[in-house]
Amino acid sequence: MRPRFDRGRRPFYARGVGSPGPPATSSVAERLVVIAVVGGLVVHAALALAAHRWISGLAAPIVAALLARRHPRARFAAYVLFSALAVRGLVGGAWPLVLFAGAGILVLQTPAARRAWPRLVAGTTRSAARPARPPSST
Repeated sequence: MRPRFDRGRRPFYARGVGSPGPPATSSVAERLVVIAVVGGLVVHAALALAAHRWISGLAAPIVAALLARRHPRARFAAYVLFSALAVRGLVGGAWPLVLFAGAGILVLQTPAARRAWPRLVAGTTRSAARPARPPSST
């Protein structure tokens, strides 16, 4: 006779496992990620403008504003900016810039960042998510 392990009830240690909804710290983690990435881009913009890197100094606060507003394309814009910074750092030998860009890309891979800035889904548009507006009378 074989022992029966499945008795039809959940073991006591599984009582909170699989409960619906994210953990309570998700909103705090999301806020920390938003503050860290946006703050890092603002600091980078100030340093870039002080070093007369005008394009990077102007692009970083625009991407930071998109990230702060949680624009649907903000995640993509951040990847483009961090990738450009990494390439510029590699070509110019600016290793702190490469580390900053790599850290930015890694932070965007965290679950909190994915909740703050969801990935784009191919084939969907913002207009499909919104209800249709009534036709204008003018």
